[in-house]
Amino acid sequence: MTRSLRHNPSNHANIKRLLVSLAIFFAFASVASAADDGPDFLKPDTNIVFLGDSITQGGTYIAYINAYLWGRYPDRQYNLINLGLGSETASGLSEPDHPFPRPCIHTRIDRALAESKPDLTFICYGMNDGIYYPPSENRMLAYKEGMTRLIEKVRATGSLIILLTPPPFDAETRRLKGSLLQGPGMAEYSYKAAYQNYDQVLKGYSDWILQEGLDVDRVIDIHTPLKKDIAEHRLTNPPYEYGDGIHPNERGHFVFTRTILKELNAPGVDTLPDYSDLPVYSPLAKAMPLILKLHNSHSAAWREHVGHSKPNKETVPSLREATRQAKARETEIRRMINSQTAN
Repeated sequence: MTRSLRHNPSNHANIKRLLVSLAIFFAFASVASAADDGPDFLKPDTNIVFLGDSITQGGTYIAYINAYLWGRYPDRQYNLINLGLGSETASGLSEPDHPFPRPCIHTRIDRALAESKPDLTFICYGMNDGIYYPPSENRMLAYKEGMTRLIEKVRATGSLIILLTPPPFDAETRRLKGSLLQGPGMAEYSYKAAYQNYDQVLKGYSDWILQEGLDVDRVIDIHTPLKKDIAEHRLTNPPYEYGDGIHPNERGHFVFTRTILKELNAPGVDTLPDYSDLPVYSPLAKAMPLILKLHNSHSAAWREHVGHSKPNKETVPSLREATRQAKARETEIRRMINSQTAN
């Protein structure tokens, strides 16, 4: 599954507004001081690893976190490693109509951890784990067992862990896009023909994460703020489309990012204006497309270096060469950000 965005004027406006929001992040660079230790857990010169499905593989929220860190702390080095993989689950389940058996994190987790050597690990699974079927005790159990095993594996490395609830499934967006939604009692479901109330499944997964008391260092609820933002936006824009209903759009990733940074006590985030009340465009946002491009190319090299069971492999440079290229681009981007901030 790939995240798609219909090309129309309203989407261009959303993208422009999103770039403005990222410009706000950069604007806080000037207020950072020696006494500013940065967000909780996000420490310089450490390996910060992200595990998840296609929402994480797309990685826009990770690139936005990176943009915030580079903008506010121009003299600090941050190593964010995106090991998200599209279609992946923690449960090991796969719907019959999926074009290939869904990959499971447990088939690659040992190598992923050995290669990335995480000091901090973000984990975000759930969207695919219910395989788009109605609620089921067996599927819930598979998710719980898969997540518990994953947390144990990561914890055994000594890494700190931040566990994210799954983002929501937005049935209204699926309807607006003409995607098939099915009621209860059908023989089969899939991401192409999902259960119409599939978000109930994800809400159940989120509630379990929030209530279970798992062996992690922080739990951050992504599901609730995204649901709230979608509902609030539809008050003034009823046909609002949240990405493709599965993968967040740019606005969704902004809310994703802001939620994480707020929960980690990131300086400056509390003073961000509401998304609908952003100031005029800032030239600082010109750096964002370059950050996204850098992030996508480097994470692809990491993904193929670790390996996975998906049939569609990507042609990428070696991890060593991709890292060298990323460092060179990072130097250029940081120079751009710093010169714009100075202006």
